[in-house]
Amino acid sequence: MMSRQWFLKQTYLTKKQGHVWIVVSRDGTLGYFKFVTPEQWYYSGPMVANELISAALAKQLGFPVADLQETSVTGVDGVSRRGIVSLSVRAREMLPWQEADAAVFQDPVHHVKDTDLLAALIVFDVWITNLDRSLGANLILYRHHPAESYSWYLIDHGNCLYGSPRKWERGRPSAPLWDRISTSRYTPKGLEDLQTSWSKLEPMIAKIEALTEADIDQALDCASDEILKSTERAFIRNLLLDRQKRLRRMFTDWLSP
Repeated sequence: MMSRQWFLKQTYLTKKQGHVWIVVSRDGTLGYFKFVTPEQWYYSGPMVANELISAALAKQLGFPVADLQETSVTGVDGVSRRGIVSLSVRAREMLPWQEADAAVFQDPVHHVKDTDLLAALIVFDVWITNLDRSLGANLILYRHHPAESYSWYLIDHGNCLYGSPRKWERGRPSAPLWDRISTSRYTPKGLEDLQTSWSKLEPMIAKIEALTEADIDQALDCASDEILKSTERAFIRNLLLDRQKRLRRMFTDWLSP
């Protein structure tokens, strides 16, 4: 995404995990600006860094993902906040996965493009410990004409990777529960059948296994030292490398009869 200067238009959302503002650039482009305060750490962790790194990894693997820009925006109180701006794809129709017509859930292959890649999304989400995709809000469908099949892209990875202290209260990253795909919530409604085929999932497992440490470091470098402490960076790096090694076994165990 090209670098722009952004200005507050209005507050869009305030919740315990962070804040979302609608912002506008000088050329009239609208975006969603997300930031957190130190008081929200328990629920958010390094949310902005989680977003940037996850998006970079998604792009390396060929997944369509919202464009993000790390930036600062000044509020009405004159205080500058550091966060990210996310841009939506411009389309005639756009909606989160969970709001799609029932026909999409019943037969996604005939209503959604690139369903083989969509099926492999579970592999990516398991790797980055993303438990927020299952409700379907973080998978966006769009099209330019009602007769078209939907295209799609990914948003909202703030609770992936380092996540937040609240996330890891269920167990340390090495705990067996994080490897149990069947007991975790990774799959949006309607994708269950697509995401239980080894032939569809194995190529993405192999693609993640082929990523080098340099590839992972490149994604980590998308988050500046201003938003990611060295200890957090090391945590994310170790998490990704460790789960990369265990990924094939996780899916073999899950799909074994």
